[in-house]
Amino acid sequence: EQIFGELGEGPRGKHCSGMEGVLEEGAELLQKEAPHEVMDAGLIAAAQHVEHYEMAGYGTVRTYARLLGNKKAEVLLQQTLEEEEQTDRMLTQLAESFINVAAV
Repeated sequence: EQIFGELGEGPRGKHCSGMEGVLEEGAELLQKEAPHEVMDAGLIAAAQHVEHYEMAGYGTVRTYARLLGNKKAEVLLQQTLEEEEQTDRMLTQLAESFINVAAV
């Protein structure tokens, strides 16, 4: 919103079939019958799919901002990318520390 405001534009998104598919996969997982340990591991994997998709998008638009010389947008998008990466690292840590072990 900050970046769009700086550009005098309103944020408007178009439907993203890719993200819809990633979210649909997670929703399908919730319909499965599985021990809760296995479900937890699957939900972390689904959440990481979302994070990776978001990281790809933020990394791309951050690079566009850099190429266009919009330093402020670049910095904001880099911060957002780092937040997504931190979330992914936390999910990995949860999975590797005990959730995936319990699912096995």
